[in-house]
Order: sequence, then C-alpha cells, then structure tokens
Amino acid sequence: MITEEEERSLECQLNYTNVQLDKLQGTNVFNATFHIWHNGHFGTINNFRLGRLPSAPVDWSEINAAWGQTALLLSALARKINLTFERYRLVPYGNHSYIEVIGEQKELPLYGSGGFRFLWDTKFDSGMVAFLDCLQQFQEKVGKLDKAKIFCFPYRTNKGKIEDKDASYSIKIQLNSEEQWTKALKFVLTNLKWGLAWVASQFNSDGEEILQSDN
Repeated sequence: MITEEEERSLECQLNYTNVQLDKLQGTNVFNATFHIWHNGHFGTINNFRLGRLPSAPVDWSEINAAWGQTALLLSALARKINLTFERYRLVPYGNHSYIEVIGEQKELPLYGSGGFRFLWDTKFDSGMVAFLDCLQQFQEKVGKLDKAKIFCFPYRTNKGKIEDKDASYSIKIQLNSEEQWTKALKFVLTNLKWGLAWVASQFNSDGEEILQSDN
C-alpha cells in the first residue's frame, strides 16, 4: 500500500515531468528532429517502429532506421551534458549505426536482418546491451545534474534488462519473445523521451547545438 508521503512524492514527480514535457513541446528544434511517440504496442521515433510482433512483422529496414535515430539522439544528448561514455562510443550511421568497444577494436551493430527466431547474431544482442549500458550512464549523469533531485526516469535499466514495477524485460533477441523484446524497446524510447525533455528544459537557449552529428 502506498503511504501518504509516497503518494505526495509521486505527485510531485508527475507534476515536474508534466512541466518538462510541456517545455519540450514548445521547443520546436527538438520536436521537429526527434519525435518519440507510440503506435499501439510499438515505441516509435520519427515514425519508425522499434520492434516486431507476430501480428506485425516490421521490416528490418524500419527497425534499423529506428535504431539509427535512437543512437543519434542518445549521442547528441550525451554531448549536450558533456558525458563521455565509459567502455563504449556510439557511432550514429543511419540504418547501419553501431557501437565501438573502447580499447578492443570491436564494433557492435545496432541493426539486424532476417527473421526473429532465427537471428543468431550475438553481436546485435551485444550492441543492444551496450546501448542500454550507455543509456544507464546517461540516466546517472542526469541524476547528478538535476539540482532539484526529484527527476527520475520511469524505467530502471540493469544488466541488459529494463524494468518496470512489475517485471523486467530483456533487450536481447536470444531466448526472448518478440512481445517482450518490443516492450523493452518501447521502455527505452520512453526513457529517452523523458531525458530529452530534461535536456530541453536545461539547455533551451542554445538547443540547436544538440543536432550536430559526428558523421
């Protein structure tokens, strides 16, 4: 049972989030460049669906394009708050984006091809786990920068999984279902949407800088 104090805390967090999202809506440069929303069970970024379902076998070209936009967004947000990722470097490169493993001369793809159950590309899984690691580093940095100390992301990330209050969902394809993988990706985009709202509220005066790309 939620206590009265916890209820007030949740209400404050909700009010704070609504304010930040309102600011994001008014920041045209972010809105026009990175539009995160949902389409049924799918999270979407710039109208690209991120995930697959048995009833909706999204083409890999669309999934890869969504990953490219997602990688570009996180990379841009990290630059904006002067975050250098430990262990990895995000390389946004359209529908062939990837992650470099620092010190190992290894590239982990953020794109796939073929079917779901027969996609035995462990590098793609490793790439998605690495991306979730980068997202967690971003969340931790925002937590340190948030002077009010009341902002929090809706979903926790933990060792290749993203969690809500009831369950955790693997970001990997292997030993997973399309439904759970798609839900994990939807949660990833939701966290990014909240992160984008926070950055927009803090750096509104020179927001165009976030749109620069390494490529």
